Amino acid sequence: MTTINTGAAAAAAAAAASGATATTGGSAIGTDAFLKLLVAQLKYQDPSKPMDSAAFMAQTAQMQMVESVNQLVSQNMALIGGQNSLSALALVGQDVTWTVDGVTKTGAVTAVRLDSTGPLLVIGKDEVPLSLVSRVAQHGSA
Repeated sequence: MTTINTGAAAAAAAAAASGATATTGGSAIGTDAFLKLLVAQLKYQDPSKPMDSAAFMAQTAQMQMVESVNQLVSQNMALIGGQNSLSALALVGQDVTWTVDGVTKTGAVTAVRLDSTGPLLVIGKDEVPLSLVSRVAQHGSA
């Protein structure tokens, strides 16, 4: 079977295989690293000038907010993955059209393979990512 990889899917697969964490606009810091930095900050602070309690609470609240946003993103990604899988499963028995490298192909979806990069439509000997589908029609219609 031929699997057709898109640039985004290949990058996601490589990141998942390497265990990398994607970040946008800077470096990422985990909860453990944040807590270690906070403890070190408290440990080595000047006793005559203790840390401002408002700043301490602000840092803690900010880390909680980041954790909450990360959980929300993870939940949304899982939801989108499930919706994509259901959409792909609904295409079994339908004719689809897709384009790869300037070549447009059409074929009937016979099965769906769920992959870590997303659903792959099995069309003849090809496995096509759902994102490449540009047209769907009832099987046998023009």
